[in-house]
Amino acid sequence: MRHGEVAAPHRGTFYGQLDVPLSPEGLAGSLRLAAELAREAPERVYSSPLARARALAQAVADGCGVPLVVEPAFAELDRGLWTGRARAAIEVESPGAVAAYIADPERASAPGGERESELAARVWRAVDTLTDRHSGGRVLLVAHAHVLRVIMARIAGWSPAESMQHFLPLLGVADLERSGGRWRIVSASAALDQAQVLRPQG
Repeated sequence: MRHGEVAAPHRGTFYGQLDVPLSPEGLAGSLRLAAELAREAPERVYSSPLARARALAQAVADGCGVPLVVEPAFAELDRGLWTGRARAAIEVESPGAVAAYIADPERASAPGGERESELAARVWRAVDTLTDRHSGGRVLLVAHAHVLRVIMARIAGWSPAESMQHFLPLLGVADLERSGGRWRIVSASAALDQAQVLRPQG
């Protein structure tokens, strides 16, 4: 599942791995959702190390009395030289660069940032480890837009460009299942439409 809305000064920027705070509304929404998720009684809660995800993950773990595991591999996409910068500023400096990234996140990644293949490799190594550790059990992962996108992309068979149109919304939840070594997406909050995909997603 995905964390809530970040604080106003960071909206519209590529904050990536910056440890930006949630807005008051984002935190309140996270705590409300945490109370619902705690009732599902996961046996373990995993989280990105970034505070905007940990706030929700910790609340769920506390609510159902299970351990919280902070996993660095679930940190958001490294935005390289775009980190902390607004899309408008990047467009002035490098016209068309963001659109090129959306069309081809592998070959048009931010300068100094992670390629799609690098992001997917680190995320899926961690996913495979935790699912092997909890085979047959139910766990909760709280992470970020691109982390959750590459998880769903491999399961659904989306190309990188296709997956860029399937972000979970803020506080969105995807229910995934692995059985017999095969994954499937059981359910997911509605993906963002194309207009929203074109906005910076962390």
